[in-house]
Amino acid sequence: MAFSRYREVLRTPGVVRLIALTLVARAPNGMSSLAILLLVSPRHGYGHAGVVVGIYVAVIGICGPLSTRLCNRLGLRRVLLTMACGYCAAMIALALAADSPYVVLIACAAAAGVSQPPVVAIVRGLWPRLFPPEKVPALYGLEATAQELVFVFGPALVGLIAAIASPRVAVVTTGVLALAGIAGLLTSPLVTGAPAGGAGRVRVLNRRLAVLVGLGLTCTVGFNMVDIGVIAFMSGRHAGAASGVALSLWAVGSMVGGLLFGAARRTADNRGLGRSVVIVSAGLALLAVAPGRVGLVVVLFGGGAAIAPAFARLYGAIAAGVPESATAEAFAWLGVGFLVGSSLGVSAGGFSVDAFGPRPTFLFAAAIPAAFALAMLVADWFRRSAAGGVARGGVSDLSGEPRPSPAR
Repeated sequence: MAFSRYREVLRTPGVVRLIALTLVARAPNGMSSLAILLLVSPRHGYGHAGVVVGIYVAVIGICGPLSTRLCNRLGLRRVLLTMACGYCAAMIALALAADSPYVVLIACAAAAGVSQPPVVAIVRGLWPRLFPPEKVPALYGLEATAQELVFVFGPALVGLIAAIASPRVAVVTTGVLALAGIAGLLTSPLVTGAPAGGAGRVRVLNRRLAVLVGLGLTCTVGFNMVDIGVIAFMSGRHAGAASGVALSLWAVGSMVGGLLFGAARRTADNRGLGRSVVIVSAGLALLAVAPGRVGLVVVLFGGGAAIAPAFARLYGAIAAGVPESATAEAFAWLGVGFLVGSSLGVSAGGFSVDAFGPRPTFLFAAAIPAAFALAMLVADWFRRSAAGGVARGGVSDLSGEPRPSPAR
């Protein structure tokens, strides 16, 4: 399978640098949840630790669209750097408060959530404004694959730091990396020289986008329930460093699948997106029958190969449905879905593991995105039948109207 599409976009001046700096700035996405769990669970258990993480990611989701609009109106440099400094300070405060009352931990986690910079939405919103339409799908595929590096090295780094030093140091490191990444990102000419964006009066959150956000939300619920289940499966009652390695290999599998997917020319139609999510859910369900720790890692790696392709399709569908000036806010709403899903998933996963154990938790995690994807496929089939079908090769609107392909 040829990888010429990747070579073409990577030769564009500034792209490699921007992606590399973005990965550092997004380090909290792959580190913070595990770091907080390792910090809180020894004293308060998985259930209460999951609530702390859940509040943290829920606050990020609530504040995401607002902080994205602030970046568009007040300037990226001013907003991102201020938020990064606040995030780093809040994570340090959380680490120092490890032995404080539970309510103090919640307050520190919420402060960190308020101040986390909206790096993902900003960068994904830049691609359609910086590059010709024919390059944008490859960039989304490349980014969906590259972002798995965050989840490969993030959990492993947290586990290593927690084992060598302490969970406190892992939490502090998360905040410091975020600040360093943002500082580097703001030196990129592609960021500082990007044309202004913003949704303005465009109606961004419509029915179609809401369904796509819902799909992303349910997937993220499942993934975060699996995160807790894997930690419990690998480490027992108290989270340990081995779980970070297992979660990293899960992300490696996703990277492999994303590389193969992005090298080919594909369209992001509803049926392909729905089928991709069903395949992802099947991989989650197989974890319930994994024969021991080694078997769990093998299933994680194999099932992970379906994740990046599914999300590349999702990003393409999001970008195809809004004007270029509104892409940052559209991805911010998708970020809301991801983070609300993370909040629900990590909380539900913690209580499910405490009540039922990891294997049933894996089944619950698989059922949630599978049900949403199947409902979407059935609804799409009825709408296409009523409308006489949709042309092959286009992206079908979830309300039944044809959409242009991501390569519009």
